[in-house]
Amino acid sequence: MLAGFLAFGAPLVPALVTRVLDGATVEVRIESVPGPAPAGVQPGSLVTVRYIGVGLPLAPQYAEKLRSLNALLVEGRRVYLEFEDKKTWEDGKLWAYVFLDADGHLFVNAVLIASPLAGFVPLPGAERYNALLAYMGRVPLASPTLACPTTYAWNEAGRYVGTTACVEGPVAGVGTSRGGDVFLNLGKPYPDPGRFTLFIPARHVGKFEAAFGARFWTNLVGVRVRALGEIRLYQGVPEIQLSEPENLVILR
Repeated sequence: MLAGFLAFGAPLVPALVTRVLDGATVEVRIESVPGPAPAGVQPGSLVTVRYIGVGLPLAPQYAEKLRSLNALLVEGRRVYLEFEDKKTWEDGKLWAYVFLDADGHLFVNAVLIASPLAGFVPLPGAERYNALLAYMGRVPLASPTLACPTTYAWNEAGRYVGTTACVEGPVAGVGTSRGGDVFLNLGKPYPDPGRFTLFIPARHVGKFEAAFGARFWTNLVGVRVRALGEIRLYQGVPEIQLSEPENLVILR
């Protein structure tokens, strides 16, 4: 898919990656500046570059895996930077699109977002590749709708374990695990055994934050939601495990 992609912000600025700081941030030394560039970007300068659109996972173990993937792609290599006119520096970091080739075919931001470790997080003022990056992250650009084979209320769904259906109900409580998993408890709060749980594993949380906003679950208590998936039992409590944001609808 990326082989047919071509950057349209040429000329790209070549730089050598000197350090990988995390899954979406690197330190680079600018090699040359063939065209217009943000202030402070000049040959020989050492700058910190933050990848536009790449959302970092909350859980430390997944954050480290994403850093390792980033290092595998770019550490010690020459990369090519493309900038947005409206979004450049913030907190000492230079926001950029990063490519592995001067023609702009190998798009590092898109490769990371396409992995199960990162999500697409739109950046205000940087919209050039939003459609592509959203597609790579499988995050819908519009509000999702669900094609529900059947819809059950939260308090009756436990009778249909093993079936794939939509479950709807009010969020009575939310929680997170130490590892970064997110839990939305429908009908009754944890630890009431009569609740129905929507479970979002930590490795997928970034995608949901990209779709619904950072720590979106903290604003859901009292809000009705609908989710699509296989109804399962975990320690006697019925649940749906969610991995894709298009399978969750927040009903306002």
